[in-house]
Amino acid sequence: MQVLLLGINGRYSHSNLALRYLRNEVEAERHSTRLLEFEITSKRQDILEAIVGAGSASASGGASSPDVVLISVYVWNALLVRSLLPDIRTLLPEARLILGGPEVSYSAAEWLRSRPEVDCVVCGAGEQAVRELARRDFDSEGRRIYSVPNRPFGEIPFPYQENELASMPYRYIYYESSRGCPCACSYCVSGRDDQPPEFRSLEQTLHELKRILAAERRLPSPPIVKFVDRTFNADQERARAIWSFLCSVESEAVFHFEVHPAFLQDEDFAVLGDAPAGRFQFEIGVQSVHRRTLKEVRRAGDWPRSRPAVERVLELGTVTVHLDMIVGLPHDGPNEIAESIDDLLALKPQRFEIGFLKSLPGTAISAGAAETGLLTMQDPPYHVLSTDRLEIGDIARLRDIEQLTDAVWNAARLERQLDALAARCGGYYAALVFLREQAASKGYNLATRRRHKVEAFVNECLAECSGEPSGTPGGGSTVAGGAAGCSDA
Repeated sequence: MQVLLLGINGRYSHSNLALRYLRNEVEAERHSTRLLEFEITSKRQDILEAIVGAGSASASGGASSPDVVLISVYVWNALLVRSLLPDIRTLLPEARLILGGPEVSYSAAEWLRSRPEVDCVVCGAGEQAVRELARRDFDSEGRRIYSVPNRPFGEIPFPYQENELASMPYRYIYYESSRGCPCACSYCVSGRDDQPPEFRSLEQTLHELKRILAAERRLPSPPIVKFVDRTFNADQERARAIWSFLCSVESEAVFHFEVHPAFLQDEDFAVLGDAPAGRFQFEIGVQSVHRRTLKEVRRAGDWPRSRPAVERVLELGTVTVHLDMIVGLPHDGPNEIAESIDDLLALKPQRFEIGFLKSLPGTAISAGAAETGLLTMQDPPYHVLSTDRLEIGDIARLRDIEQLTDAVWNAARLERQLDALAARCGGYYAALVFLREQAASKGYNLATRRRHKVEAFVNECLAECSGEPSGTPGGGSTVAGGAAGCSDA
């Protein structure tokens, strides 16, 4: 049988790791496979033509129309997949259409009801399920919702085939050394009770990392290897051994990890302090600096104990640090969110992300939304609209502040100017509110990311705030601590 695996990624630099695992399972049962990847900005016509073997992406390979189409569905591509399904069915009336992925795993019945074109939904980790379906020529024996216990994660083969990594220039290389999570965060699917942590052995992990490193020589530029482990350092000794190995190899690759600050130990800092500059990126999800909020969402640790660990990582100077927080969590109103922004920006991370709560299907926070007063979008991406502490106007203001933070801090790196504004306005949050109000009065586009335009706007605002002639750049250490010009922002 001819089996097509379709992935629609968030952007070109992304790739679909799950489909590569599944492709290997299908080929193990001696079926032919074709893997197609697009972006959510791709034209529907292009995707449809490629699926049936008529598009330019596949015609050169002489591809034939598939007998089976496996589609990987995530929160970012769900609406596009929904719109494609009727057309795929029209073009391929005899093909079996099978969906899988986190977006359909916890709402399979609704997908089958609203999209009768779908033959089957595979729920949960899919390697064993797809292997069994492939063994039966994808006859699900009347089961439209298909779920079987998966094999232990350590028995799932390395997802990338020979020479495949070298044929993926300019894309992130995603790698998974563990599944599940020891944390029980109520906003995360990995925090469910049925997602216990599973680890590849250290020996297996290092062997697979060597395969990735071997491909680096054939890539036009050093890759970014993103570990998709939800909490990479949940097993501290294992994480430390992997970091030590990656510190010792000759490589220009960058390795990205999601790290929980509460699990960092003294021995970790000794290893990380010797890391080649730029070798590691840490994404640290603080989420909120308030103990009551973190306890409510079952997030391990608390900020007074985690903050010193984050400070130590930053002080090393060898690790690029991304700090994340979430707007819309229980008990966090405007004042609490302002305190989180002030606290986290004061640490001077290389990148700071303000995210917005998503009420994802299958999460505890989604199940309890009605009782807690949480209102979110009914369709993907399920963004928060209001909470019992935040009105929709508050959310709108914070979305603008997120835009400004990304432009001023992440894109333009205007640390000195933002420090000066914070000194004048009484904090980073107040400074960002002031910039937002100035943008509205001047007709400035918050989506701007060109550094010279962002810098000109911020310098103009700083000059007005400081009482200086317009166009005079402000200086962080020369601005007095008063709030003149910004006190009402």
